[in-house]
Amino acid sequence: MRNGFPVHSLYVGSRDGKSFPDADRCAVTDAISTSFDCFTVVDADGYFKGRSVSTLAIKIATDDEASVEELGCCLGQILEQEAVGVETAGFYRTISTV
Repeated sequence: MRNGFPVHSLYVGSRDGKSFPDADRCAVTDAISTSFDCFTVVDADGYFKGRSVSTLAIKIATDDEASVEELGCCLGQILEQEAVGVETAGFYRTISTV
């Protein structure tokens, strides 16, 4: 018997690599809230092509992997990203948002 849900992590970079403006942070949390009641958002320092990028790591515990992927695509479009990283059960992949 399983006692919980798998945790999915989405990794979304800022538009310009610098700190997230309040408007973008609000847009991200609003988008997540429409799909999930409970989640965690952690500020992180990600790297893309050797360059530091302010990143939001979003953690969601759910069985609904399709909704996590849909959310990743939506967040990428909101923040004008080509791709969003997703990690589930220790396996990482990217979601194309174009």
